[in-house]
Amino acid sequence: MTTTIRKTSRVTLLDGGTGEELLARGLPVDRHIWSVTALVHEQHHKLLREVHTTFLDANADCITCNNYGVTPGVGFSDDKIARYTAVAGQVARDACDQWTETHTTRPKPKVCGSLPPLLESYRADKVPNQEEGVRLYAMIAQTLAPFVDCYLAETLSSIQEAKMALLGVQQTQSGESEKAVGVMVSFTLNSYGRVRSGDKVCEVAEELLRFTAGMSGTELQAILFNCSQPEATCKALSELHEDEGIRASLRSRGVRLGAYANRLTVIPDDWTLAESSEPQAMRTDLAVEKYRDFVSQWVELGAEIVGGCCGIGPEYIASIHEMLQQQGRR
Repeated sequence: MTTTIRKTSRVTLLDGGTGEELLARGLPVDRHIWSVTALVHEQHHKLLREVHTTFLDANADCITCNNYGVTPGVGFSDDKIARYTAVAGQVARDACDQWTETHTTRPKPKVCGSLPPLLESYRADKVPNQEEGVRLYAMIAQTLAPFVDCYLAETLSSIQEAKMALLGVQQTQSGESEKAVGVMVSFTLNSYGRVRSGDKVCEVAEELLRFTAGMSGTELQAILFNCSQPEATCKALSELHEDEGIRASLRSRGVRLGAYANRLTVIPDDWTLAESSEPQAMRTDLAVEKYRDFVSQWVELGAEIVGGCCGIGPEYIASIHEMLQQQGRR
């Protein structure tokens, strides 16, 4: 594995929400394991490959493995986490390699390995202790290593989660490799544009830069915001944009900013998967053009990596690519 998501003048385009796209294409709904259904049952592997391929056809530069829900919080044991995480990595790698074989004039896309919240999404108060968290992240990272180009620690609610993910990745490195493994760290935001722990994004970014300074075997490549409302994402990026000190620190380290928001209605502070009987409702006021306009604002505020999360399908990614191309950023 090598680091590949590096700072350039070109905006990097991520994929969209794989789980929601799977459901839209007929994946059976299982509220207990959600998109992991596509991994557990072999007959759905083809559908998962097709979803990955559709995002690549929409001009995504990267696809993310569908292992977000393969966690102890969803009810999976260690052996099943390893098994289904490997399936997610293999399917994503196969989709990427097969697509590359038929698109020889296009740059080869990258595969990101997901490092998700281990117990609950959106809940800074529901995380494992550090020892257990680091162990689990190391296991997930090690399982994904043969398939991915870098890691994406995503939908994190606190700096504590981010540190556990980074330490987990670091544990997988032997010390013999000449190149550090790249990790992009992405936080979910509340409606005020703060990380869900309540911390301001500038404080979180500053602490993340401090924590990773001189970290062996692991390179912080980007700080992103995901699975949040686009409006909150604008607030967070604006705060960072207005802090020249943070911007200078990011530039000096070569750490990029990015965002990939969702199309969900506001998620309550006490939300848990176990207690949610229905899927979170989608917003009806966030059509392709409106979401694309938000992305344009993020880019103006310094985002160099953009894409989509829950409810953002391939048509959104294709439209963003077209807009960025017109702006000379692709």
